Amino acid sequence: MTFQRKSQNTQTMRTKNLIAETIIFLLLLMWAYTFVSKVLDFDTFRRQINGAYLLSALGSALPYFLQLLHLSLVILLLKKSWRKIGLITSLSVMLLYTGYLIYILKFAPSIPCSCISLFRGLIWNDQLWINLAVLTLNIIGLIMFSYKSPPHSSHVQTTY
Repeated sequence: MTFQRKSQNTQTMRTKNLIAETIIFLLLLMWAYTFVSKVLDFDTFRRQINGAYLLSALGSALPYFLQLLHLSLVILLLKKSWRKIGLITSLSVMLLYTGYLIYILKFAPSIPCSCISLFRGLIWNDQLWINLAVLTLNIIGLIMFSYKSPPHSSHVQTTY
């Protein structure tokens, strides 16, 4: 392999690493913001979840479980050795949230509170578009993370 080819491969890996790390950072910000914003107004969040269509049937523990889930996602994405499981969990949670949004928009008899929205006052259609964008980022991040080179990798071969 020529030096130029090795240089191109190294540059490609750096680009993939940068994309993966940027997406992880954006997901980390989103989940941290979601966690903190719900903690700061937890009583309202709890009341909205308990009064929401379908969600109220899951019981009064759901708001606590969701907060634990959000915090867990932050921790999984922060710790480098847990990032792949963090990306997979984030993707799974976003798929569930997006499925819930689609169900509410298409089949629910009425549209409930916007308690699961990322930003207060966001309408459900806008939240759906945000979810789809985050899902896309999450998938790209997972693909790029799978092709990331390990940190501190070296192309120097050692012979014994």
